[in-house]
Amino acid sequence: MSDEPLTAVETAVIFILLAEAGPVSNVGLTQDHGCHLKKGSREKLERLKLIEVDRRSGRLVLKLGAEGWAHCAAQLDAGSAPPRSGAVGGALYAVLRRWSRFLAAQRSTLDHFIAMSNAPAAIGASGREPAPVEPDVAERVRAAYRTIARRAGDLVSLADLRDRLGDLAPADVDAALRRLNRQRGVTLVPEANQKTLDARTRAAAVVLGDQPKHSISMGAP
Repeated sequence: MSDEPLTAVETAVIFILLAEAGPVSNVGLTQDHGCHLKKGSREKLERLKLIEVDRRSGRLVLKLGAEGWAHCAAQLDAGSAPPRSGAVGGALYAVLRRWSRFLAAQRSTLDHFIAMSNAPAAIGASGREPAPVEPDVAERVRAAYRTIARRAGDLVSLADLRDRLGDLAPADVDAALRRLNRQRGVTLVPEANQKTLDARTRAAAVVLGDQPKHSISMGAP
């Protein structure tokens, strides 16, 4: 991860994208969040792999990159705000410290928290909120992939991926992997040299057709 310092606006953009947990238009950053990201800063964040920019629709749509996830996780443990962060920066880092203590107490991770908070919560006729809904397993798999992969499209071992999903039933993870494999940008691949496989890697494989797959790649959806 780069040590190049970020401005207050650049830091704000990273955490807005984390909080939104999905694509945000460049216009939306300004209109909905009061955060105007100038071209130079946008290109800097893209160069550092902190964000990904989709230009296919004719407008700029931003989402958090693999390095962005790593940066946010690191800031939770930073302890104090960077110099010249101002009062708002100090408040943000106070919240991040509290957030870090909560995750530690729950033995949870940032990606799990984001996935959990994405679960829909509807209000019933009684006016009461229902019990928390577990996030879709496929969403958990995607979130775990982002914490391991340095960039979209990297190959990640299913053994490493399953280590991040230890609270889920293996059969549920297998089913999610098979669903994801049918989606754009997702590929499950076997180990080329089967003789090098250890027991952990073999056990983590998911079988598609009649072939075990040992790694996964996830590009832009």
